[in-house]
Amino acid sequence: MVMQLELIVTQGPYSSFFDDVARIPSVSGIRFNTIMPVKEEQMAEKLKELRERAGEKQLWLDLKSRQLRITEFAHTPYTAVTINHRISVNLPAKIYFDNGNLMAHLVDIDGYRLILEEYTGRILGPGEALNIPDDSLRLLDPSPLTERDERFLEASQSIGLRHFMLSYVEHPGDILAIKQVYPQAFIAAKIENKPGLKNLDAIQEVADEVIAARADLYTEIEAPQFIVPTLKKIYHLCGKKSIVASRMLSSLLHNPIPSCSDIMDIYYLKDMGYTRFMFGDDICFKKDILMQAVHIFNSVFNEKS
Repeated sequence: MVMQLELIVTQGPYSSFFDDVARIPSVSGIRFNTIMPVKEEQMAEKLKELRERAGEKQLWLDLKSRQLRITEFAHTPYTAVTINHRISVNLPAKIYFDNGNLMAHLVDIDGYRLILEEYTGRILGPGEALNIPDDSLRLLDPSPLTERDERFLEASQSIGLRHFMLSYVEHPGDILAIKQVYPQAFIAAKIENKPGLKNLDAIQEVADEVIAARADLYTEIEAPQFIVPTLKKIYHLCGKKSIVASRMLSSLLHNPIPSCSDIMDIYYLKDMGYTRFMFGDDICFKKDILMQAVHIFNSVFNEKS
């Protein structure tokens, strides 16, 4: 039996190959990551244009919500990182950048500024995500939605665009708060940390879809080896509502041939039951890399099992 593959592909508002992606049969949706630049005064107009270009494919808006993001360039070695939310956490705490590839110690907090020690990596830039996988982490802002999230919600509602991904969902109230403002909203809850996993059963009851968002989830869970049972848990609870996202075929960024582990990853996810996948930002910004990734997924899922 051939399993029906569905791909959601990230594309920017100024992508030169957006239309080509929208014509791929296995692509069911286009994700617009709202961290990408778009003129504020043209937000609704740009969303309307993207929806028209997507044609029959669903256009998804990925709202950032609780996700911690850098807002200003940060230099080394004397680094203070400015982020989009005010937070509290027991200090010192470990802080990770670049999907866990870079680490520092958070030693103090000054409003939106995080003061670091022992960071010797590259320059950190606006829009980059960071992780503080500490159980004491709390947002101090009254709402997990950023001002930019709220503007995108308003613009979407004004043109009837209703499909959203919501980052770092931790409890059902995150979803219900949006549906109270926009009752027609169709929301895919991104599970990206331990609170989201803990409340997964209640979250999936009110979410329209559930995304196992591996880019942050892999860094946020207790230990890396728990990623497999975590993905199995999400699929077991959410079934066909579940989508798995990110950390796929990243080897194509450096080599024309994917790594053995990347290929085995796809087959293993397929064997778990996943048939719906979302490509992260990394492999979506160069047409040749993206098209090769799509071809590989199509080949895997066109095999008869």
